[in-house]
Amino acid sequence: MTLDYGSAVSPYQVAAPHSWFSCVGLRNGQVKLLNFRARLLDLRQSAEAIPSHRPKQHVVCLHHFDKPMKLERNLDGRNRRENTAKGDIAFLPADAPNRLRLGKEDPERVLSYSYLIFEPSYLADLALSNGIGGPLDFIPTFATPDPFLHQIASAVASAPRIKDPAGNLLIESLINAACARILHTYAEVRYRLSGPSRLTDDQLRRAIDYIRDHMGEALDLGSISRAAGLSVFHFARLFRAATGDSPFHFVTRTRMERAKELLRKTRLPISDIAERVGYRQPSHFSARFRSVLGCPPDAYRKSTGCRKVTAVRCCKF
Repeated sequence: MTLDYGSAVSPYQVAAPHSWFSCVGLRNGQVKLLNFRARLLDLRQSAEAIPSHRPKQHVVCLHHFDKPMKLERNLDGRNRRENTAKGDIAFLPADAPNRLRLGKEDPERVLSYSYLIFEPSYLADLALSNGIGGPLDFIPTFATPDPFLHQIASAVASAPRIKDPAGNLLIESLINAACARILHTYAEVRYRLSGPSRLTDDQLRRAIDYIRDHMGEALDLGSISRAAGLSVFHFARLFRAATGDSPFHFVTRTRMERAKELLRKTRLPISDIAERVGYRQPSHFSARFRSVLGCPPDAYRKSTGCRKVTAVRCCKF
């Protein structure tokens, strides 16, 4: 049986309350984050195990258990009794046979985990565009600690709540980091990840010029990296190394600097200034301005350049 993890239904193949699930769709559905949370008692009333199946997608299962939990997993023909806890992941490659049976735990315990789901074509295309030749042989992996992927999944889960036009830059950077981790750690590839060790001065200048020239638009990682003449896969890491900021933080800071200038030097309405620096919702602009500078835009303007604000806080997201 092939199981479509991207359909956001119970992997136990039973009817399950929607309260058990939350789903974040990314990259036009090519990547998804599915969060699952239920009491073992409720789960066992539906099924004792995830039946034997082959995932349609590549799946990273991230465990959020509050204390160690015993599971019995059959993965790609191998069977193992796992004693797994928060911070562990299991990697289920597409089409690798998989079955999971719950241990005899306290029925009141809560089973909490997430699935980070990648369409196979998405990872294959990303690898090919970065000089990684096929075929890609992904490694079925029983529960093992991977705090890096947990940090990424946590950030991805919270990213949609960021009311900022640069939020997509954050999500794209996170997904690229997750893909690099999977290709480096959970795949056997013909050619290892490679790329430039740093941005040249010219590449950095072109990227920054593009951001400044297009800050009123919905910037994305692809357009900025193309301006620099680099692949998306390598750009975010090299940009951070060159500037000390992620693309998300840099774009937000650049927009706020331009907004400060317009507030000081013009009488434009705040709604017009918000639009000129890429914010379609003035309320989102005002909230971000306050979080960066510690005062709202109108107070900044009234203080003639915000001279009363003695320090500018760094962006923290």
